[in-house]
Amino acid sequence: MKKLFIKWGVLLFLSLCVISCDKDEITEDSQQSNDLTSQNFSQDDEGLVYSALGSEFSKTQARTIFAKTLAVTIGHNPELKHFIYEKAHEMFNGDYEVLYLMIKDEQVNGQPIHEMLKESSQEIEYEMNLPENFFKEEVLKADPYITVYVDEIYFEEPQLYEAPISVGILPAEGDDTQIEAYMAFTMEGEMQYVSEYTEDTALIGIKENERVVLINTETLDTINQTSLQNILFGDPCDSLYEAILGFFQQYLINGNPYLLVQVEQLTELYRCMCQNDCDPDSDGDGVPDSQDDCPDEAGSPDNNGCPEDPDCNVPNCDRTSIDKKDEIYRFKFSGCSAFKKTGELFEGKREMRAVITYGYLDPLTNTVVTSKIKKSGTFSKSSLRSANWLGKCKGTKWVTAHWESFNWDYCTHGEQIKVFWYEEDPGQWGTFNLNFTFKKGPINLSANVGIPLTNKDDKLGESVIQYCDGATGSGSLYNTGDIQFYYKLQ
Repeated sequence: MKKLFIKWGVLLFLSLCVISCDKDEITEDSQQSNDLTSQNFSQDDEGLVYSALGSEFSKTQARTIFAKTLAVTIGHNPELKHFIYEKAHEMFNGDYEVLYLMIKDEQVNGQPIHEMLKESSQEIEYEMNLPENFFKEEVLKADPYITVYVDEIYFEEPQLYEAPISVGILPAEGDDTQIEAYMAFTMEGEMQYVSEYTEDTALIGIKENERVVLINTETLDTINQTSLQNILFGDPCDSLYEAILGFFQQYLINGNPYLLVQVEQLTELYRCMCQNDCDPDSDGDGVPDSQDDCPDEAGSPDNNGCPEDPDCNVPNCDRTSIDKKDEIYRFKFSGCSAFKKTGELFEGKREMRAVITYGYLDPLTNTVVTSKIKKSGTFSKSSLRSANWLGKCKGTKWVTAHWESFNWDYCTHGEQIKVFWYEEDPGQWGTFNLNFTFKKGPINLSANVGIPLTNKDDKLGESVIQYCDGATGSGSLYNTGDIQFYYKLQ
């Protein structure tokens, strides 16, 4: 009864949350494939990316039309610019972004925004003919996560936002980190190319939202038919589906109801509903699963819930004498070039992810069983790098994370673990295979660890951590090439 009370208390709290918060996600091993593959994704012969909802417009075509029309509409109606600015400042998903789905029916000057855009479109020439319902329905059918992005510099330097506006687009095709200039439109509807923020133009961007997911209330698939397993690192369960239906806000696209779900809140629901993560004790050894390094094997509380290994010779290191969990203490990008790999112009806060991989030897099969702990956080650009007043990177900053890892037991987990870093972006889901080696004395066994990634995620390298590396004070410094970080005992 106590667990049930805790579970529904957590759900009630989540149902009241509107803003997505930074959460730590502890995940288990997932299915593997040979490489990062293309899934749930439509592309024509010219390489244009389409949504799964059947629109004749590609995502980039829809964004281009929307950006041009929005720029012209703001030229006629400055109040719309201020409306977008205020909505972005609310940071509904933790960044200065406005999801068009949420505002299209809201009124500015007594008129719905989709009607304002439609009126402006009648004086604009486009390369494609627009249906009557383009700004009310078709644009969402083409690009359901279409989002207006306002960079943080306009809130740090508000005088910049008073300049004439241009609206740029982040194309759905290709690698945005390789783009040298972005297509943008002035308030007169003229096309130009931009590569940086300037003091004479207020530049906003049209992009895809990366922190929300839309789920069809009838099929319970995501809007692009992506499996929830890829998002959650585990299989959904019936009780999760029931909770989704009960706790998230509903919107319509072409008459079909979709639930707007914050990904971080979805993860919290998953842990509570599917993993019964209310501090259970699965193996009944008196050590809660959250503190049990071997939750499926009964063991001694003195050995973190794992069976004792009488033949194990433990080296005399920091982790041997101090009984604490490890943590990623601090991290930073190795330089501005590494930071820019994660996107620069229309990329807002960075969704930083670290996957800590460790394993143990199954004595029955003599194979390595791996586990993953995924740590996550969302960080503003200003917290990750120093910049001039127009946002150009001048250097990178240390960020204190205190991301808790696990209690490293030498006899169970061996001599080394691996930490893989990436920055998360919306895209086409696949699986990245991380090579992992379990070592303990004469034992040296290799394994592949499947990590769900999208084709737009920015891989930032990996580092091997040894059991006897210095783990007190600030710990030991590691460098993946793109990320430097300290790993230590808490």
